[in-house]
Amino acid sequence: KDTPVCPLPRQQDDGEKNMADQKLSDLSFREATHGDYDAVMEMASINTFRDGFDSLPAKFHQYVDDPDVCMLVGEADGKVVAVHVTWTIDGGSKLFTKSFRIAPKLQKRKFLSQIGTEDEKTRLRINPSLPLNRCSIVDAKRPYLVKRATNKKDSCSIDVMYFQGKSESVLGRLQTSGVLSSPPRPSVVPFQSSDMARLSRQEFSERILTENLIFVDWDMCQLSVSNLQKYLEQGNHILVDTSVPAAKSLSFGGSYITPRGRLYHVDVHCRDVALCQAHIKQHVDIACQQYGGRITFCVMLMEARMKSHIKTFCVEKLGLAHLPLDHSFLSYTFSDPSKSQL
Repeated sequence: KDTPVCPLPRQQDDGEKNMADQKLSDLSFREATHGDYDAVMEMASINTFRDGFDSLPAKFHQYVDDPDVCMLVGEADGKVVAVHVTWTIDGGSKLFTKSFRIAPKLQKRKFLSQIGTEDEKTRLRINPSLPLNRCSIVDAKRPYLVKRATNKKDSCSIDVMYFQGKSESVLGRLQTSGVLSSPPRPSVVPFQSSDMARLSRQEFSERILTENLIFVDWDMCQLSVSNLQKYLEQGNHILVDTSVPAAKSLSFGGSYITPRGRLYHVDVHCRDVALCQAHIKQHVDIACQQYGGRITFCVMLMEARMKSHIKTFCVEKLGLAHLPLDHSFLSYTFSDPSKSQL
C-alpha cells in the first residue's frame, strides 16, 4: 500500500524558546490579513494537526475574505504566537470555534489563560454582541483542551477514519458489480431544495440527528435551508436518500489540498449500514471522477456501531487502504467564562 509518511513536526527556534520563558507582556491580537499567511503556517503545526490533513493552508485566504468569519492572530515579541478562527452560527446564538492554534512552546503553560483573555477582549471590541454560548469539536482523548469551559454540555460523539487510494484504480473497482451487496432501498441522490421538506420532518431530526446538528468537515451547525445552501455554494456535494415522508440519511462531501496531499471529506448522517455504504460509494465516485492521483478520504460517522462495517466495506469493496489514524471526537457547547469576567 502506498501510504505517505507524515512530515516531522517543526523545531522551535531560539526566539520561540525565549518567548516561552517570558510573561508575554506585549501580547496583542488583531484581525488576520492575507499577509499573515506564511507566519501563521510556520506557527500552526500544519504538518501534524489533524494528522497532517490540515485544512487551514487551503482555507486561510477564504477565512480572511469571508465577512462571517473572524480570524484573529496573536503576536508577542514580533512573532505570531496564536491564531483563532470563529464564526457565529444558528442565527447568532452561538460562537463556533473552528480552530485555535497556539505556538507549541506556549502550550500547557501558565499563560494559556492570558492568551485566551486577550483573544476574547479583541473579539469583543470587534463584535460587542458576541454570544456567551460557544461550541466546538474536541478530540475525545484530549478533554483538557476544554478544562476552562463552564456549563459544558456534550452533544454527540463522532468517529473519524482515513482511507486512501489512487483514483484510477478505485474507479475501476467502482465499475465492477457487487460493490454494494444489494441496491439500497431507498436510493441516494443529489440534494435538491425540494428535499428540505423531508429533512425538516421531526422523524429525521429525532432519529438521525442529535439536537438537529449537522457536521461538515469539522464544522457544526443546525440543519437549515440557509446552511445547506451555504455548503453548496462552497462547492460541497450533498446527498440524501429518497425515503418518504421523512428522509433517513444525509451526507456531505468536499475536497481541498492539505500538507499530505488531496483530501476528500465524507460526512455521513445515517443509522443504516446499507444506506451509509451507498453514500460513501457515491462520494468516492465523485472524488475519483473529479481528481486524479492519490486521494485521502476522511470518513466521519455519527453512529459508532457502524464503524467496523464501514471499514470493511471501504477496504474490501472499494479497494481503499485504511490508514491507522482513527479518532473519536466530541461536539460540545459551553459558556465562555472569560466573557462574563471582562
